[in-house]
Amino acid sequence: MKTFYVRPQCDAGYGRGDGKSYENAWNGLQAVDWSAMSAEPAQLWVCGDPQGRPGFMTVFVEWSYIATQAATAAPAAASPGPRRESPQPV
Repeated sequence: MKTFYVRPQCDAGYGRGDGKSYENAWNGLQAVDWSAMSAEPAQLWVCGDPQGRPGFMTVFVEWSYIATQAATAAPAAASPGPRRESPQPV
């Protein structure tokens, strides 16, 4: 399983910005190259803000499963329930 990294957006960016290491992480979530994670199951480390809360969370991406399900499944019905958001800032 490949591991990729994304860090909070900053003006300077991070190294090569290819997501292949913490030092060369993608610069913010909008910079994530989802196709780079599509060849095999991947792990995305979403790293915390140096000026904010420390730490990280991991996201496991199984793109081939998602693509297979999207191609064979009927469109999902809209959820009748209200969307639940955490009261805590993320």
